[in-house]
Amino acid sequence: MDDDIKYCRVLDAVTKDARELPVVELLEYMRTFIEHWTNEKLLNAKGTFTYIGKKYNKELEDNKTLSQKMRVRASTDYIHTMIDGVKRFIVCLQNKRCSCGQFQLDELPCPHDLAALRHRNKSYENYCSPYYTRESFLQTYEIPVDPLPDESKWNVPQHIAEEVVMPPTGKLQPARPQKQRYKPYDEANTKKYKLFCSNTEFIYYFSAFPNNTAKIE
Repeated sequence: MDDDIKYCRVLDAVTKDARELPVVELLEYMRTFIEHWTNEKLLNAKGTFTYIGKKYNKELEDNKTLSQKMRVRASTDYIHTMIDGVKRFIVCLQNKRCSCGQFQLDELPCPHDLAALRHRNKSYENYCSPYYTRESFLQTYEIPVDPLPDESKWNVPQHIAEEVVMPPTGKLQPARPQKQRYKPYDEANTKKYKLFCSNTEFIYYFSAFPNNTAKIE
């Protein structure tokens, strides 16, 4: 969910100026943008040589490091108690659940689940959502966005070429048109920060919420 919100914010920022374009130019801008986006994601998926995508494999490796510090106490073949310092967590491998809630929420093994899997000498592949796998990423972006030829070479049917499209007859509201998305109350009233990255030469804007940084310049 956090990733979806982040991508929506980035897309909203990237297309902010393009929304002022006429309809045809706007559609062409969005087509070329999605064409570039799809090709970039496909190349990234082809360059992945792990069972799951690079981002989630990094998260899994971090969880493995955290799991090394835990003590495991088995109750049955599937139910285990993870002792992490003064805290205890219950893992059920059969139902793919952990009392921390992260396992069933992300559908990616949490540190407690990885500790139980290590105790049982089992692999993590059967406990990851198929949407995280490299094959799923390849299937997502395998359909390319086809480029369009020059407008002079378009084969437009005669009845379409002769059709005259009139502007809408509705009245515009007297206020200024909305140019930004409507923000929830907690986000609109959160203090925002500005950060310049000297390596990428981009300006990042972010608020107090975690994982919501958006690159817009």
